Order: sequence, then structure tokens, then C-alpha cells
Amino acid sequence: MQSDTSERISIAAVAREAGLSNATVHNRYPDIAERVRALHVKTSRHQTKPLPDSTDVLQRKLKEARQAIKQLKRDLVKSQSINLRLAKENEQLTVRLKKVSQ
Repeated sequence: MQSDTSERISIAAVAREAGLSNATVHNRYPDIAERVRALHVKTSRHQTKPLPDSTDVLQRKLKEARQAIKQLKRDLVKSQSINLRLAKENEQLTVRLKKVSQ
């Protein structure tokens, strides 16, 4: 079989290269058929799709997300503090307005 990397190893590919039928390879050359099956399994495991992101990229994204969460929590605490101060100021102004309008 030629070293054409576009075609995966299989009994059909070996039979085609040798000018034989699949059945001939299976029936007359069972040892070769077994070796081809073993190579097919071995190569198919190594030809899985690569992961979209490497571990390093995922770790970096996770770190960035955690930093963003920390910043958002700080912003939330600050907003809650400002909101509480404004609510108290609003109460005081409401009381003063009622006193003036009486």
C-alpha cells in the first residue's frame, strides 16, 4: 500500500492496492487481514478530532472569568452601598419636605 495519508488503512484499501477482492484478503490471507484490522484500530484512535482549545487556553479563560466575577462582586457591593446611602438620603429629604409643607 502506498503511503498516501489521505486514505486510512483498511482491508478494502489493502485489497484494492493488491488488485484483490475484500473476500480474497479475508479468506486467503487471514493473517494479513488481522494485521490490517489491528492497524485500523490503532490508527483510528490516533485520528480523533483535536480538542478545540488546549488546556492552557482553557486555564487562561477560566482565570479571566474568575477575575471578572471578582470584579463584578466588588462592583455589586459598591452599588449596594451607594443604593443604601441614596435610600437614606431620600428618606431624610422626604421627612424635610413634609416638615416644610406643613
